[in-house]
Amino acid sequence: MKVGIELHHGYLRDEYMSVEQVLQKAKADGYEGVYYKSPFYVSKTLDIGALRAASQCAQQLEMFLDFGIGRVNPYNTTESPEIWMLGGGDYKLAMEKQIYAAAEMGAKELIGVTAGWRGEHTGYFVNDRFRTDVTWEEQLQATTRFLKRLAPVLRDAGSRINLETHEEITSYEVLRMIEEVGDDVLGVAFDTANVLSRAEDPVAVARRAAPYIHQMHAKDGILYFSENGLVRQLKASGQGIVDYKTIFAEIGKVNPELHVQVEDHKGLMHVDIFVEEWRNVHPDLNMAEVTELVRLAMLCEQKIASGEWMKPDVYEAISYWDEMDDRLESSRKYLQQVLRELGLAG
Repeated sequence: MKVGIELHHGYLRDEYMSVEQVLQKAKADGYEGVYYKSPFYVSKTLDIGALRAASQCAQQLEMFLDFGIGRVNPYNTTESPEIWMLGGGDYKLAMEKQIYAAAEMGAKELIGVTAGWRGEHTGYFVNDRFRTDVTWEEQLQATTRFLKRLAPVLRDAGSRINLETHEEITSYEVLRMIEEVGDDVLGVAFDTANVLSRAEDPVAVARRAAPYIHQMHAKDGILYFSENGLVRQLKASGQGIVDYKTIFAEIGKVNPELHVQVEDHKGLMHVDIFVEEWRNVHPDLNMAEVTELVRLAMLCEQKIASGEWMKPDVYEAISYWDEMDDRLESSRKYLQQVLRELGLAG
């Protein structure tokens, strides 16, 4: 397994840096690869010469170059106008172009997302799961149909879209889509802290999804109690409750060449397990996993009360940008150390 860096939560301070400059910086910082959320960031026109130059640079530096292809939920693709432009107004064509562009650079394990984060809204409407104009199940059905339409191109390119366990979707839902679309063209991009937001235990997710996990966004977090249930607060990897040793051991049995992307940022997310409205849109809630999260929250609160961990409000008040470099370096070193201890380091 190799540890790279997800570029879009602060690491890529200068968006005008060339891919060659980004690769060189990441190499110097100790990473083994980089992740862009679209080939668009290598070339806005997907110019074949630029794609090949980027691939050649990555090979010379012995770095991996991985990509996402953006939203795959037809109900929110309008929020990605830059992707529409790639297809001249044809979103399916834009997806196909990205698939082939990434494959040209040797990146065939892609990441797709089913929604974004609407920070300008409050409450449950920050993500698409709680929309009232269309149900989440209808969105999943539309997404499945769209992915089926992309399947022939994915097979032709020898590529796969790995759906991220983003803030709005559960691992159970992703696995059902894989079963319907085909695991040769659809897999899982495991975000280790996002699953907490849907009341899923990261270790349990790793155990049931391991054969299908082909990408990972590694971030950590803690849990504490609120009036409505739990709150997830993000932490640098190794500073929270995500059991990476067990998770890597499970995935390593079936995919020892996994690419792990360090992703780090701050933020709170409410996991309202005490609220009927919230529970009603989570039909796959697993009592054993919810119970485990409650247990973990109790342990977190004990560490907070003892002073071992900072109080959540004090921690959240610290500027992320003032400590970003230290957080990223700490995450990278921790993840690489765990992989070395397990004999899984690339």
